[in-house]
Amino acid sequence: MRLQVSDCVKPAEWDAGILEMAGTIFHSSGWAAYTTAGQPNAAPRFITLVSDEGRLAGIALGLQTRSTRRFLAPFTGRLWFDAIPAVKEDDPHRLADFLSLLESHAREEGCVEISVGSFAWRGGEVGFEKLGFRTTKYWEFVLDLGPSEDDLWNQFEYKRRKNIKKAMKSGVDIKELPPAEGLAHLRHLQGESSQRIVERGGPDIRYKGDPGQDPTMVLLESKLARIVGAEVDGEVVSAGLFTFFNGLVYHTLSGHGRKALETQAPTLLLWETIKKYRSEGAARFNFGGCSIDAVNEGSPEHGVYEYKKAFGGACIECTSGRKILRPTTHKVITLLKSMGR
Repeated sequence: MRLQVSDCVKPAEWDAGILEMAGTIFHSSGWAAYTTAGQPNAAPRFITLVSDEGRLAGIALGLQTRSTRRFLAPFTGRLWFDAIPAVKEDDPHRLADFLSLLESHAREEGCVEISVGSFAWRGGEVGFEKLGFRTTKYWEFVLDLGPSEDDLWNQFEYKRRKNIKKAMKSGVDIKELPPAEGLAHLRHLQGESSQRIVERGGPDIRYKGDPGQDPTMVLLESKLARIVGAEVDGEVVSAGLFTFFNGLVYHTLSGHGRKALETQAPTLLLWETIKKYRSEGAARFNFGGCSIDAVNEGSPEHGVYEYKKAFGGACIECTSGRKILRPTTHKVITLLKSMGR
């Protein structure tokens, strides 16, 4: 097995390889464009695993960064992946080989660390611990869209069905929003959601970049994503960004105003979006994730865990891995950063 690494590919050819390996949007050329639009100092690394016979055996999308300061650049290299590499037939041994080769490549590049995220992971053992990675676990919630609409409805907990009916009676109207308009609503409502999340001890999820150069527009313009809004009395009170690639819908971003919570607009928005994508041929709907300790009632994300679980999908344990490749350099850089702060 060997790696082939490139910083530039033909999008159609690259994405065809992802489909062959049953990969997700987080391996795609569109995701690379989106990520680099938001982080200009990140360079994409399109990496394939090739068998001894020259056949495609796996595929991974990496991003590599270094400090823009010349004297720090040799000591700050980082290679990261938002998703675990996709390998032929989901072979765990092939995945382990791929991860080992990626680590070797990162070392050859002089990187200080390598990290591998697990967005849209199907579940199962990754083998990070055997490779010396420190791991972080979290949950994702995935609904199989194969059953009939009635069967999906009956999978929901009673409270979810009740809230959807309440939203309908409240006159909540669900519609896809034009990209620019939808993005403006989404970011505004994210700010309202963020305030509530911070108040209960969670992270600040506001978009802090330039509104005129929002990287999310890359996904919208490439038709890999859409923004769906919920209106009450003509006012957009809830909005969600959904990506769709290779049969998988991923609920990527959302924001909700107080009126949305009062009318249960977000729940109706999800149900109508699930039905829409199912009619378009989607196979799975991923509600996104939450921390592994969200199962505990004291966690600030416990409500999120209970809410997503109530749609009746699979609760998948995902594992991300991180490994420091140059410990001494990492300690020195960390110390310098803390002194700077």
